[in-house]
Parts: sequence; C-alpha cells; structure tokens
Amino acid sequence: MKSRAILSTKLHELCNNVYFQPPTGFMLKYPCIIYEFTGIEKRPADNIGYMRYGVYDLTYITRDPDDETKVLIAELPMCSMNRTYESDNLYHYSYKIYI
Repeated sequence: MKSRAILSTKLHELCNNVYFQPPTGFMLKYPCIIYEFTGIEKRPADNIGYMRYGVYDLTYITRDPDDETKVLIAELPMCSMNRTYESDNLYHYSYKIYI
C-alpha cells in the first residue's frame, strides 16, 4: 500500500482546500476535497493476498457546477466517480480511490 501522504499531495495539486476526515461541525472552505479511509481491499492470487490497496472515499464540493476539477479528479489513477448530488446550493461529486 502506498502512503496517504502521496494521495494528499496529489489532491493538493488539484485543490487548495483538502481535508482528511474532518470532524463534525468543522468549517469548510469551498471548493474543497474531503476524503476518508474506508478500508483495505485485497486482490487474491493462488489463494493468498497478492495485492493490497487502501480504499478512500473522496468528495469534491464546489459552488460551480461547471468546475473542471471534478474531471481532473476522475482522471487520477485507480479512481472512479460514484455519484453526484446537490445540497444547500453546493455541488457534490463522490469518488472511490485506491492507493
């Protein structure tokens, strides 16, 4: 598994406001990326764990529905967009990323 610091560096290249598992009630600055560790996925080969990946849920939040950062995030290796939604006039883009 790669380091979370590597992921954090890549995310900071895309957005100035990046938060890892912020506490409830924390004041966010938009646009921002919020990400959290959700587990470890193992890929088996010959009945043993051949490769392991750290799994993170990532949400990009912006006021601009045409913000291109959402596309740049989706282009990261081992990243896929799950869903999008709007809440309180903010646009949320949800991804799953493996490192």
